[in-house]
Amino acid sequence: MKLKFATKSLGTIAALLVVTAVFSGAILAQDGPETLVVTQANPRGWTAAAPGADTRTGGAVNFVPDSSSPAPGAALQLTTTSATTAKAQYMHATNTLLSDVISLAYHTKQNSASFAGGDASFQVVVNLCGPTSGFTTLVYEPYQNGTVVPSEWQQWDVDAGQFWSSRSVTCGASVVAGGGGAPFYTLSNLQGSFPSAVVIGFGVNIGSNNPSYDVEVDLFKFNNTTYDFEIFSAPTTQDDCFKGGWSTFNPPSGPFKNQGQCVSSTVPQ
Repeated sequence: MKLKFATKSLGTIAALLVVTAVFSGAILAQDGPETLVVTQANPRGWTAAAPGADTRTGGAVNFVPDSSSPAPGAALQLTTTSATTAKAQYMHATNTLLSDVISLAYHTKQNSASFAGGDASFQVVVNLCGPTSGFTTLVYEPYQNGTVVPSEWQQWDVDAGQFWSSRSVTCGASVVAGGGGAPFYTLSNLQGSFPSAVVIGFGVNIGSNNPSYDVEVDLFKFNNTTYDFEIFSAPTTQDDCFKGGWSTFNPPSGPFKNQGQCVSSTVPQ
């Protein structure tokens, strides 16, 4: 049984996610599907750093070339050293009713791991009792939902799988901390048991006590948004360059120096 989410520092992460998501406005909703390219230059709200995430000494999050990824070009890489305290985490804040969560998925690849089923876990950070109470993290482990095949990209239908909870929470219904395993819960079960639950974050993780991991993630999906992790990104129209947009791109030739250079790149040669 592999523990992939350490409970230390959860309060810090919860505080940031609540401030970022809950107090930013109304519950989020999306009109239709979209794919966002995420790069180091334009992380689109993702972070590996405290207080939004809990990457620790010995853990690292990088964007790496990978022509075999499901969106060929690059992928997100999470690694840990041989230290059992190493941890790598990449997170994104949100403010979404758990009852509105309809689609969760991602692709992973295990390059190497000290555990045969080792892979990046999919994490849903949630306040089960309402906007600001009942904090826990729901953790989906690929090896608990199928067979991890080393060196192969695999797609995981997370919303149809099983999760364990990082904490015990009671508010009408209850969940019991699994510590890396049973008891397990399904998304539909949790939605029915906790109608006021609010998701305040999501992401991927290699927890402590998982040394010597090298895994990759791509096409991470939360509801109607799919995140494509790439090294390079470029504008598609001139409008993308305005209002500071030029500084968020990372084309193969290197970052733009100003708005004009960005605009010029959209003109057919």
